[in-house]
Amino acid sequence: MQSLNGIRVLDLSRVLAGPYCTMVLGDLGADVIKVESPEGDETRGWGPPFSEGESAYYLCINRNKRSIIVDFKTEDGRRIIHELIKRSDVLVENFRPGTLARFSLDFEAASAINPNLIYCSITGFGQTGPLRDKPGYDFMIQAMGGLMSITGEPDGEPMKVGVAVTDLFAGQNAVIAILAALQARTQTGKGQHLDISLFDSQVAMLANVASNYLISGNLPKRYGNAHANIVPYQSFQASDAWFVVAVGNDRQFAKLCEVLGKQEFANEERFSSNSERVKHRDELISLLKPVFLTKTSREWLSMLEAAGIPCGPINALDEVFAMPQVEAREMLLHMKHAETGALRLVGSPLKLSATPVEYRLPPPELGQHTEEILRELFG
Repeated sequence: MQSLNGIRVLDLSRVLAGPYCTMVLGDLGADVIKVESPEGDETRGWGPPFSEGESAYYLCINRNKRSIIVDFKTEDGRRIIHELIKRSDVLVENFRPGTLARFSLDFEAASAINPNLIYCSITGFGQTGPLRDKPGYDFMIQAMGGLMSITGEPDGEPMKVGVAVTDLFAGQNAVIAILAALQARTQTGKGQHLDISLFDSQVAMLANVASNYLISGNLPKRYGNAHANIVPYQSFQASDAWFVVAVGNDRQFAKLCEVLGKQEFANEERFSSNSERVKHRDELISLLKPVFLTKTSREWLSMLEAAGIPCGPINALDEVFAMPQVEAREMLLHMKHAETGALRLVGSPLKLSATPVEYRLPPPELGQHTEEILRELFG
């Protein structure tokens, strides 16, 4: 048994936020039908790298789905979509507001066909507001939503995050909203429209940085790898490589000073508490930097771990996927694909004791299940 056994998801989305959402639902047991135009999800061509013609980008977010080719600009295509709507619990789409209304596939039309349908729209800026019609891409919303203004070195240019986190935030929020709506439906017997936007998701994920601004009125600065509210909590350079130290309280700072052989730092009033260390950040870091340069990162990490001080290496991806922890947590997944053969993917972070995720289907080829799904619909 899986958590979402018996739930059918009609996936009209493409690119990242929507497909990520529906993959998570598929991992949890939902039957996800991925509807693609004859040209296919555009991420199929987003490479290199490719594996036998399929892009790594597409492969990373489309397992546990069946693919059907439907051109819903045609009458026959809309008839197929309407039949799928009748038989689905959830519909996920990420077209710009108003686009699907032109094909009578918007929430009002879909709910008239199936009042129990949970209809999830993922857009750049949502269904309301002055920016509702503006296209939304992760990069521009990292900029407009404030994330870039707080990311990067203090004297450098604003930087985006290395992964399209705004898309992924929105995809996760869509999953949460869908699960909540499914639960609500058990009580009301009715579906509803879920309005999820990348912009809202990005603003919400500003978290403590937004709170700092709202409480103080002071615009946040860029701190690079340092932390606005905790010191020392950043990367340092050893004699051979960079590593990170994350001192979370005064007790840990005292321990750090012992490991460094600099107990006098902990006794200085300007470093005696975290609030004082934040005030005297530059002075403290200038004292710590030359000390860390005297040993290798491996030596420092061994000493710091033994003292119970949070720390870690800065791993490249080859080092990440070689970690025993990755293997123990089943975060490296091996699947078989009809075209690519052996396929390595990132596993699910969701660990459920009674209804675990399952990896039933590799990412589908374009239209791979068209005939199968049509037979289910029309016999």
